[in-house]
Amino acid sequence: MRNILTSFVIAIAFAAPARAADNYAIDPSHSVVQFSVDRFGFNKVLGQVPVIEGVVALDEKAPAKSAVNVKLDLAGLWSGDATRDEHVKGPRWFDVENFATASFASTAVRRTGDNTAEVDGVLSLHGVDAPVTLKVTLNKRGDDPASKKEAAGFSATALLKRSDFGMTTALGLVGDEVTIIIEALAHKTD
Repeated sequence: MRNILTSFVIAIAFAAPARAADNYAIDPSHSVVQFSVDRFGFNKVLGQVPVIEGVVALDEKAPAKSAVNVKLDLAGLWSGDATRDEHVKGPRWFDVENFATASFASTAVRRTGDNTAEVDGVLSLHGVDAPVTLKVTLNKRGDDPASKKEAAGFSATALLKRSDFGMTTALGLVGDEVTIIIEALAHKTD
């Protein structure tokens, strides 16, 4: 019995470590962050911000060990109207001359379903760091038929207040609450 126990302890000590999270690089050409904000109560302005780069560590067995870091190109913001885009990128709104990028870094991941999670993190925008929670769905994980690489696709949403980031121009006319919609594709790197 002692030999069996000793063999078991030795086997555990030298066993291969548990599989770590799989690492993925976000594909900027197939990923986008969209926003929606109320305009005078009549309609919502829609726009999008390009993804510069990002990484995802995906651990399906231990989701709390998963993580995401993304960098966005605010200078590339597009809302479908060149005059509005110039205005919104200016000093009274995003001030892209001084804050050309935004970033999100996760701080916690909580699985909420078979393929869903809440991802808490810090959004750095307009010179301010503030907490934001993403509601994320893992759409699919498998071989991407176009790239022939293993890939993971995600959809996510969030609500934030622009005033939390010091963006207070025209509050009361233009909504404070901003809806964020994210579609992302990431390819495995290891």
